Amino acid sequence: MITSEQTREGSSLPEPPRTIASRAPRPSLPSALRNVLSNWAGFTCSCIISFFLSPFVVRHLGNSAYGIWILIGSLTGYLGLLNMGVRAGVTVYVARFHAESNDQKASAVASTALAIFLAAGALVVAASLILAALVVRLFHISENYQFAARVVLILGGFSIATSLISGVFGGILVARQRFDLTNLIDVANSVLSAITIYLVLSAGRGLIALSLVNLSFSIGVGVTYTLVAIRVYPKLRVNPFLCDREHLRLIYSISLYGFLLQISFSLIFYTDSVVIGRLLSVSLITYFAIAGNLMNYSRMLISGISTTMTPRVSALRATGGRAEVQKLLIRATSLSTVVMLPIAVTFLLRGSSFIRLWMGREYGDTAGHVLWILTLALFFIPADQVATSIMGGIEKYRTVVLVLCCEALCNLALSIVLARPMGIFGVAWGTTLPSLAVSLLFWPWYVRHALGIPIRNYLISTCLRPAVAMIPFGLLTYGTEKLRPAPNLVVFFLQIAAILLSAAVPSWFLSFERSERETYSLRFVQPLFRSLGWD
Repeated sequence: MITSEQTREGSSLPEPPRTIASRAPRPSLPSALRNVLSNWAGFTCSCIISFFLSPFVVRHLGNSAYGIWILIGSLTGYLGLLNMGVRAGVTVYVARFHAESNDQKASAVASTALAIFLAAGALVVAASLILAALVVRLFHISENYQFAARVVLILGGFSIATSLISGVFGGILVARQRFDLTNLIDVANSVLSAITIYLVLSAGRGLIALSLVNLSFSIGVGVTYTLVAIRVYPKLRVNPFLCDREHLRLIYSISLYGFLLQISFSLIFYTDSVVIGRLLSVSLITYFAIAGNLMNYSRMLISGISTTMTPRVSALRATGGRAEVQKLLIRATSLSTVVMLPIAVTFLLRGSSFIRLWMGREYGDTAGHVLWILTLALFFIPADQVATSIMGGIEKYRTVVLVLCCEALCNLALSIVLARPMGIFGVAWGTTLPSLAVSLLFWPWYVRHALGIPIRNYLISTCLRPAVAMIPFGLLTYGTEKLRPAPNLVVFFLQIAAILLSAAVPSWFLSFERSERETYSLRFVQPLFRSLGWD
C-alpha cells in the first residue's frame, strides 16, 4: 500500500486473585481462531491491494513524488507518538474490567482516554502546521514539490488527529476481542480507498489529492469504529467530561511504558526514510520503501496472531496463572515462526527476482539487495512480536521498553553513520544489526526472567525446530531460482505453491509436540472444517 501504520516489572508472574463475578475469563478457542483468521483475512486483503496498487502509484507519481509521499508519511508517523500509549491502556483495562463485570470503571477508563486523545489531536494539528513551515525545507525536495509537501504534511496531521480520537473506540473493540469487526472495517476501508486512489491518479491528480483521500477515509473509519464499539459494548458510557485523575493515573501506569515503546517503534520504522531524505536523495526512498513495505506486510501477517495475545492474557489474569501464560507463549511463538519462515526464505533467496517481476527491472537489484539485508532480522520477528504482546498483557514493560529504546537509538546512529559510505544499503544494515542483537541476546533471557521458560526450551521452539523443518523448502527454493527462474509473477507464485508442502509437512512434525498437534487438530482444524461445512 502507499502508507505505512506496551508497566510494572517483577521477577515472576504473580498468581492473581480469582474474581467471583468473572464475566469472560478467557475466550473460547473458536473465538481465538476467529480472531486470528479474521486478522489474516485483513492481512490478505491488504497484501492483494498493495500488490496491484503499489506499482500503479509509483508509475503515476514517479520516484521523486513517491519518495516525498513516503517521507511525509514518516514525519506524520512521528506525530502519532501523541497516542502516548493510551490505546494500550484502554485495551488492557477495558478487557480486565469487563472480565470482572465492572462496567463503571471500564467506562471511566474509556472516557478519560477520549479526553486525552481530544487534547492530543489538537496538538497534532498544531505540530503539523509547524513542521510544514519549518521542516520541509531541510530535505532534498525540489521547488516544484515544496508547496505540495507542506499541504500533504498538514492534511496528514489532520488524519493522524482523527485516528488518535477514533483509537479509543478501536481499543474498546480490541479489548472485547472483536478482531473480526475491526478487520471487517479495515478491509472495507482498504478496498474503497484503493478504488478511490486509482480513480484519482488515473484522472491525473497528485500528492494533495491522495492526502485528501486519506483524510476522508480516516474520518469514515473513525465514525464506523465509534458506532460499532457502542453496539458491541452497550453498557459502556464514554464521555470526555467524565475524565478524572484516578483513571488518568491508572492509564498512565501502563501507558507511560507504552508511549516509550511507541517512540522506539517509530524510530525503528520511520527513521530510515528520514535519514535517506536528509542525507542522500528523496528518490532513493522509493527503492528502500519497496523492500520496507514487503517487510511491513510480513510483520502484519504475524500481527494476526500476536495482537490477539495482549487482551487475551489480560483477561486470563483474572482466573489463570503462570503456567497458562507459558503455554500460550510457546504455542503462539511456534505457530508464528512456522508461518513466517517460508516468506523469509523466499525473500532471502528470490527477493530480487520477485521485485523485478512486480515493480520493474530497474528496481530489482537495488531494492532486492535492501530486502535481502532486512530479511536477516525477519527470521526472528515472530518470536519477538509474540513475546512483546504477551509482556503487555502481564504488564511487564520496563525492561522491554528500555531495550527497544536502545535498539531504536542504535538503529538511528548506525543508519546515519553507514548512510554516507554505503548508501541505502548502509541504512538497511543500521536497521538489521540492532534487531538481530535484541532477538538473539535479549529475548531468550527475558522470557526466562519474566515467565520462567528455560532458554533452551525457548530457543528450540522458536529457532532450532522451525529452521530444521525449513531445510527442504530452502533447498527447493534455491534450486528453482537457479534452474527455473520465473518469467512472470503467475509462474513465480505457482512455483512457491508447488514446493510449499515441503515446508508444511516437516514443520507439522518438527515444530510442534505431539500434544500440540492433537490440540491444534482437535480445537482449531476440526472447528474450521465444520465452519466450512466439511464434517
